[in-house]
Amino acid sequence: MTRRPVGRAPRRTRGGIPEVFHRIAAFLVLIPVLLSLALLLGVMLDKTVYETDSALYPRKYMALVDAASKKWDVPTSVIYAVIRIESGFEENAVSWADAHGLMQLTYDTYDWLYFLRGEEADHDTIMIPSYNIDAGTQLLSWLYARYEDWENVFAAYNAGFSRVNKWLEDPEISENGHLVHIPITETENYVRLVGESAQMYKTLYGD
Repeated sequence: MTRRPVGRAPRRTRGGIPEVFHRIAAFLVLIPVLLSLALLLGVMLDKTVYETDSALYPRKYMALVDAASKKWDVPTSVIYAVIRIESGFEENAVSWADAHGLMQLTYDTYDWLYFLRGEEADHDTIMIPSYNIDAGTQLLSWLYARYEDWENVFAAYNAGFSRVNKWLEDPEISENGHLVHIPITETENYVRLVGESAQMYKTLYGD
């Protein structure tokens, strides 16, 4: 006498095809739908992240920044980063050190920059965005031509190039023409913040 195998036989549909195959087929049909939903969700998340980052790293005064960037050969990411940290894009900002405008220039610095041009500065223009951005970018360009190192440039923009020159002569502070230890906490934080902002602008928008 032959014994039947122990176990449950596959359920059959009316067409004679095991039910499990119908389930597999239904799942295979759903895969493109699930992939489309996942892609759509990813796009929505990316858009949300981009919009959030764009709000934190705005590009106001774009035409003025682009013009200054081309004129003085300074990346737009650097200009935006300096404006963001210096004034938060507040064109009427005045600091405790009597620095003015978007890029926070003092009257003495403004006079000196125009002296380099062979012109006389008009103090009434220092708060005007077009003049302020142009002069601030000129200063960044002059500093980069001197140091060829953006961290040194940011340090000099904050603390003054005379002070940075002394730091670069100190082997306990600098190494191979680069500041490895900035003795002023405010300047150290400033260099870090501007550098991080410049990198974010470059990542989000390029140069």
